[in-house]
Amino acid sequence: MKKLVLLVTILITGLTVFSQGIDFQKGRYAEVLEMAKKQNKLVFIDIYTSWCGPCKHMADNVFPQAKVGEYYNAHFLNLQLDAEKSEDGKMVAKTFGVSAYPTFLFVNGDGELVYRFLGGKTVDMFIKEGEKAVDAFAAQPELKKYMKKYEEGNRDKEFLNQYFILKDKSGLDCSDVLLDYFALVDDAHLLDSVNVPRIAKITVFDKKLANRLVDAACAEAVNPAKDKKHSTAVNKAICTFLSASVQKTAQADQEENFEEVLALKDRLFKATGGKDSATAASLGGGNIYIPSELLRLNYYSAKKKLDKFNQLFISYIAELQKKYEETHKEKIAMLKAMEAKLKEAKESGNEEEYQAARKLNAMMFAFSSIDDYYTSTSMVENVERYEEIYTGEKDAAYKDRVAGWYVFLHQLSPSAKTAAYVADKLLALDKKEQAKEVLTLGLKDGSSAAGVEESDVKACQAKLDELK
Repeated sequence: MKKLVLLVTILITGLTVFSQGIDFQKGRYAEVLEMAKKQNKLVFIDIYTSWCGPCKHMADNVFPQAKVGEYYNAHFLNLQLDAEKSEDGKMVAKTFGVSAYPTFLFVNGDGELVYRFLGGKTVDMFIKEGEKAVDAFAAQPELKKYMKKYEEGNRDKEFLNQYFILKDKSGLDCSDVLLDYFALVDDAHLLDSVNVPRIAKITVFDKKLANRLVDAACAEAVNPAKDKKHSTAVNKAICTFLSASVQKTAQADQEENFEEVLALKDRLFKATGGKDSATAASLGGGNIYIPSELLRLNYYSAKKKLDKFNQLFISYIAELQKKYEETHKEKIAMLKAMEAKLKEAKESGNEEEYQAARKLNAMMFAFSSIDDYYTSTSMVENVERYEEIYTGEKDAAYKDRVAGWYVFLHQLSPSAKTAAYVADKLLALDKKEQAKEVLTLGLKDGSSAAGVEESDVKACQAKLDELK
């Protein structure tokens, strides 16, 4: 009887653990690697931060799912590492160049990266990525053979093609192989359908290749016989490549190459009709769509190029203020037209038509606000930077100027989330009345802005009550 009870207890315990989702190891990174080596398994590592929303979503909604636990517990040893608070997390993030969260790594018992992916996923997508990691692990012996031949100097085109396929299957950066591969591709075949997806996988800047790609895209743009679908794919791939290039050149403080990337963007957009748009950037177009002036300001600020930052900042914010009145009128006119169409749909008595109009209005309003929101938040950070580096006398004229910028930038995209923050900046400049105006606007027009939560509205109201 005791044996039966014990057996039932073991079975229940096993089922409970199984239904709890992913079972994460409690040991140190080195200890888990040692276990993985003995068991010939991969280690799945969730690299997260405490402030990352998608990280929290995965931890709360995906990792606990029974089917996720069933697959990941069977195939991997699992480990969670905080990239900022854990010593192992800091070390692993640095070793594998993790800069976005969540990043998911699969390493073998020797600590070698076998597969990686990043970002929030659905349950089925997450399991699919695990399956890719298992396939990559099985292909690792073959990949190592190719890696050795590559290191020995093999640059045959077909060899590079196969090496890329193996490396890409493992989710590894293929930039080195692809740069060698494209050097062997003539201009006539540069934008062939097999090559276009590969362009988007290059994460380093190569001036010669970048110019060849933009030249080819510009030529295709004026080709009357062009395939529109193919041209769209070409532009998307090149913009992805340029987005990686502008980021890498800025990080490496390669100003000449950074400016080269922006010049290539201008040439590409002129030929293809592309336009700067934070909306396009947020919808997957890449940060190359962010206005060049903002990209420059962010670069100058990060690398402490203070003279260039100061000069560009003053001229750019003046340009924004000049354009604001015209664009604001256009936005108001658009919103009024949207309201009229919604009213018309409601009065028609057709509920289906009315609900469709409501959804369309909400979508159009959201999209029309993204550019203003991005510009507003980015430039508020740049005003802060201006305050940090300003060396002149912070007299009344200085305070009026800076306060005016803060008020204007909040008007671009009113939000209860940022109103209290901007109000604090204004109070530090002895601008109590302007702080009250910002808080009032934040409550009136920004209570339902993107990302605003009930706590933001309460904080905004509390700050306003405090100042009355």
